[in-house]
Amino acid sequence: MTNDQPAWPIEHIALDAASRWVASACACEVDTPEILRTKRWGVTARFGSVVLKASFTPLFPQVIDVHDLLEKIVPEGAPRLIASEMVNGQLWTLFEHLQGATAEEIGTPGALEATARELARVQAAVAKLDLTRLPVLDVRRVPGILLEDDLSDLPVELVQWLRDAQPALQLDADALADIPPSFDHPDVNGSNAIILDDGRAILIDWEEATVGCPLFSLDRLLSDAHELSAVETVTEAYLDTLRMGGLEQVERAMRLVPLKLAHESRAYARALGWPHPHTRLTTLLLELAQRRSMDGPLNTWLSDLLAS
Repeated sequence: MTNDQPAWPIEHIALDAASRWVASACACEVDTPEILRTKRWGVTARFGSVVLKASFTPLFPQVIDVHDLLEKIVPEGAPRLIASEMVNGQLWTLFEHLQGATAEEIGTPGALEATARELARVQAAVAKLDLTRLPVLDVRRVPGILLEDDLSDLPVELVQWLRDAQPALQLDADALADIPPSFDHPDVNGSNAIILDDGRAILIDWEEATVGCPLFSLDRLLSDAHELSAVETVTEAYLDTLRMGGLEQVERAMRLVPLKLAHESRAYARALGWPHPHTRLTTLLLELAQRRSMDGPLNTWLSDLLAS
């Protein structure tokens, strides 16, 4: 391993044990891995032609069912899941490694448009499948879902805004309820899209996907498009492929999605045993929802708030 790589998290997982498991799953010898990412709850490492994801705290046990459905799409909607196993309370999954530059590395509106088309293609296909085994969030719950939590750690004025805005937000949610539920991938962005030689994109990191309003998945992607002044063209590429809803529904979804993300972030923080439920991020997401209700949902992005 080169010196600029993250250190292998030996306090959570022995490298030789991980290597043996990968070798057994692939029925071949493996070399020293390239560590792609480490977080407090897991590690992602490439072993030659495969990628291991070991989750020390399995936050997303639905990953196997998600990939089972993605494999039913033609062509498949994600890298192939080769093996999965619970090992000493950890969830280990092994995927094929895809060759190609990411949309972020290519850095063009065209790469993001390809990502939007693939996202919509997958969601349109998944909406026709049996989704009963997966976690579901009814879009009509989203406006008030944070108010079900203890929000005493948040600014009083923001919580009051959320209470006051409930009627308008509920109108948005009710209008979105007509769109068939599908996968909601909360981390669709340029770094999670591999662009193949034929120009098609393949999305990765489906672990966090749940069933809900598919339009919510546009949030991060449109933030990337905003940086390239391509929000309109990326949105059009998505809607032309999805063939469900229109620009009005996208705008409604962008007003609601910060509330859903804040709820999920607090749930993840608690699952990890953190002493605070993501207070700063929740505050930023509530501010984002408030600004989108005033300044327009396609004019304000979380990246703007993080940079200010």
